[in-house]
Amino acid sequence: MERWITDWEPSTKFPMYTRANAGEILPQPASPACFEYVWQGAVAHGWADGCERWGSFSPDETDNERPEYIGSFGGYAYVNMSMIRLVGVRSPGMTAEAMDAAFLGEHPDATPYVAQPGDENPELSGKIEATMATLMGATEEPAELMADRNRMLEIRDARPDLASASDADLLERVRSMRPVIRDFFERYYIYGTASSLGPGVLGELLTEVDPSLIGRLISGVGDIDSVPPTNDMWDLGRTVAASPALAAEFDAGVDGLLDRLAGSDDGKAFLADLAAFQEAHGARGPGEWDPANLSWGVDPKPVLVAVERMRLTDDSLAPRVRAAAAVADRNKAEAAAREALAGREEGLATLDLALRLVSLYVPTRERTKLTSMMAIHEVRLPLVELGRRMADKGALSDPNHIFLLLDTEFDGFLADPGSFTAKLDERSVQFASLADLQEPFIVNGEVPPVSEWPARGAATTPVTVGEVLTGVPGSPGSVTGRARVVNDPYDARGLAEGDVLVAPLTDPAWTPLFVSTSAVVVEVGAPLSHAVIVSRELGVPCVTGVLEAATRIPDGALISVDGATGAVTILELPN
Repeated sequence: MERWITDWEPSTKFPMYTRANAGEILPQPASPACFEYVWQGAVAHGWADGCERWGSFSPDETDNERPEYIGSFGGYAYVNMSMIRLVGVRSPGMTAEAMDAAFLGEHPDATPYVAQPGDENPELSGKIEATMATLMGATEEPAELMADRNRMLEIRDARPDLASASDADLLERVRSMRPVIRDFFERYYIYGTASSLGPGVLGELLTEVDPSLIGRLISGVGDIDSVPPTNDMWDLGRTVAASPALAAEFDAGVDGLLDRLAGSDDGKAFLADLAAFQEAHGARGPGEWDPANLSWGVDPKPVLVAVERMRLTDDSLAPRVRAAAAVADRNKAEAAAREALAGREEGLATLDLALRLVSLYVPTRERTKLTSMMAIHEVRLPLVELGRRMADKGALSDPNHIFLLLDTEFDGFLADPGSFTAKLDERSVQFASLADLQEPFIVNGEVPPVSEWPARGAATTPVTVGEVLTGVPGSPGSVTGRARVVNDPYDARGLAEGDVLVAPLTDPAWTPLFVSTSAVVVEVGAPLSHAVIVSRELGVPCVTGVLEAATRIPDGALISVDGATGAVTILELPN
């Protein structure tokens, strides 16, 4: 196989792409349904809308059919680094090199930025400056965010009975969500970008005063939408820990647990609480940007696995306790910053501005993301139902094969589903094989044929004692602990309290693991990625963007993690 069915050609105008950030959003090859109804069909256009509104690009600079802000190579999602660099060039006070540092770290495949005619654009720079001025002058959360959430809730509440809907109605429901996801992603781009304003002001103000204060002032902000599910899982875990009957059922294992719980009063009460959790957080789950990945609302087993882990965790590590400690440290950092700036009226005013921007916009990135996840869930549910009924008819060997269809194939599939069975069986094998390949972290204009991609982890060089791996500083703090390499958030055997979680990436499905860890190291992510934001809320040191961390660092190694500098030092290797 040389190419996958959803692959694009790299842009000749904007040739550099990267998995940075995209690897967190879509860590595995994305299903064709994801590209058709989410990534290519909606996100690319929402990204273009956001960039036009922000002022980074004008509409005539990009392709209307396939805006180059993203790409698909070997089934993997990429973001366009050439365009991200241009945002740095055109933004007041920023540079292409600063964007490289934030997204790529010191990755060896990154080629230096070379200026091209038209890169600098005073008109667009002025528009960016005006946008930033408007955002920096705000004193409350933008009203459009709650309007989007209310719109999404109305869409959810108006969902038809999917079990009785016709096949054609299910497909129409899926297609109807593309413009909705596009709209929501525009806000995700705007307010995700705005989330860097406060940290940027703090960096300019405090780097020469006391750089250790910067990360602490961005931590413990509160009102982060990725955190409530973890709090609610913790509460479910406390319920289990307090009930000998429930604890005995969990001791017997998660398999078959739901059926066993239905036989007791404590079990029925727990199931009611679980149903409430699914109602509140059912759109979240592993790899949630891809509707082919089953969310907590579709498959509650991952929630039960997290509850099983949390019921055995010490009360002192409760997420609310850790969050309160992060808030207390943030308050101490603010007092220290004010003391350091005493007598400097302008500096203190700038500090007030930065803190207001942090409290306004750091939460908005996660808020707009959750609204987008709720919209993607409305793509997932009709396809899950359609896949189930087609599998029951024998037209699909596996219900999840429904996610392997292209939009142009769906009408023909509904007319004659049996004619696609063998084709989708073969496609399923090809799609699964992509996950075993190591995708290029950076693409520079040319994509090697998929057949030439190495097996994942094949070329990894083990670390040595004393070696320092450098990533992107995320959440402040310095910790020494045993590395526990985890590749699956639902199979974290061996991860003990106080260990350092080392993972290829994280999303909300990983958040429960943060509760008992002393630090987090991830391969993929940027300064405001999921791992960073959640780590800051829980007061956990975090370093992201550490190249091949989960394959190079052996399980059980003693490592030192400095979340302020981005350094991960290998102190001792396991025997």
